[in-house]
Amino acid sequence: MRDEKILVVDHDPLWRKKIWKTLQTTGVFVYQSDSIEQTIDIMSRVDFDLFLLDSSLVEEQDGYFLAHWIRQEDSLVPILFYSEHDTIAAVTAGLEAGADFYLSKSANEQILRVQVLTSLNRAKVISEHRKKRREKKMVVGDFSFDHSRYQFFKKGKPLLLSSKESQLLQFFLENPDQVFSKEEIYTRVWHEAKIDENTVMVFINHLRNKIEDDPKKTRYLKTIWGIGYTFLPDGV
Repeated sequence: MRDEKILVVDHDPLWRKKIWKTLQTTGVFVYQSDSIEQTIDIMSRVDFDLFLLDSSLVEEQDGYFLAHWIRQEDSLVPILFYSEHDTIAAVTAGLEAGADFYLSKSANEQILRVQVLTSLNRAKVISEHRKKRREKKMVVGDFSFDHSRYQFFKKGKPLLLSSKESQLLQFFLENPDQVFSKEEIYTRVWHEAKIDENTVMVFINHLRNKIEDDPKKTRYLKTIWGIGYTFLPDGV
């Protein structure tokens, strides 16, 4: 179930109700406003994931002004215009004001619904990508991974790993305390359909030689006999 918040801004309460009914089964929380002043007030208290604006509020340019103001506050939040006017001039003005999409009020309700949901989905993906880029360092137990330098550390000391050893350790850091068979590891690290269990065993041993205090007494990369391997980032 979705939990995003969107704000519908329209001076016509019947249109706001229609949009609410169109979206009520999606799980999206639909807030309503009928003016620029009310919109700014609501935005001071609630963070929205999408705005759905009528281009004409009280004055012809109010919707465009509001889109421009929202875009200054948040450069990435989706803004959708819908209007009775779908002339080239009206559409151009809306897009230039900062809208991502322009819908006619005569459009099918299903189109409105789909456009809102796809815009929310796209915004979520963009936000997740930006968050990952900001998270330059992943810390898991005794290990850390600096994304910006593609460098792995154990207790603050750098590990000298080959490319495939790095990919293998990254896989384990992203999936700690889970048990994986040799087949699963090969498929997810080597990305090949034909399984080569011997290759997995060889690289597991190589990685153990790099990360274990004593490769003969493993603390981090443990064998689960008859099943596969598990990675315990805190050791045992």
